[in-house]
Amino acid sequence: MRGRFLVLEGLDGAGTTTQTAELARRLRARGIPAVATAEPTRGPVGSLIRLALTDRLKGPRGRDFDRAALALLFAADRLDHVTTEVLPRLADGAWVVSDRYVLSSLAYQTLDLPAAFVEAINARAPAPDLTLFLDVPPEVALRRRRAEGSPAEIFERLPLQRRVAATYRRAIAGGSARGPVRVVDGTLSVGAVAEEIERLVLDRFLPRRSASNRPRSGRR
Repeated sequence: MRGRFLVLEGLDGAGTTTQTAELARRLRARGIPAVATAEPTRGPVGSLIRLALTDRLKGPRGRDFDRAALALLFAADRLDHVTTEVLPRLADGAWVVSDRYVLSSLAYQTLDLPAAFVEAINARAPAPDLTLFLDVPPEVALRRRRAEGSPAEIFERLPLQRRVAATYRRAIAGGSARGPVRVVDGTLSVGAVAEEIERLVLDRFLPRRSASNRPRSGRR
């Protein structure tokens, strides 16, 4: 029986990495085979993307790396991710939880490029069974990233993050995001966010298990 493909999305600092690992852990605790993965990947194309995101991959004469070329790298890395990791694990019956997917490209790459171009180069990426968007104000997300002490990335400036948040909202509201999307309040505690994500996943795919965990009424 085919597994489920779940995606966590949100601004940098929204908590997608933490919640991806936590959702996979909670699924395994329920006896569901689950693996956590991420984009950009740790593969060869993903490594180039990470260099570009931290401004260590330059164009000719030290210019900024071309944004269309970066979008193509994301699309290539995604197809490699799908082919080598996602689809084989789904075929084996595992649930795959990915930290980011196509919706990230629609939010970030369309700051500089036409949405039609970004959609076209990602057309071969299969739709997830469910995307969970962690909704966090840009100011909060950026503050979290700086508190982590991680290397700054090229999109981590407040004006850009505000624009990314707006493009995320437009993509979700306009139906550009592939497959169903559920919005989660990412400003809650890590545990509260994890509980809500688990509830949404169980309600959609395993309603009986979800119902069995709900408090019983006071009637006997």
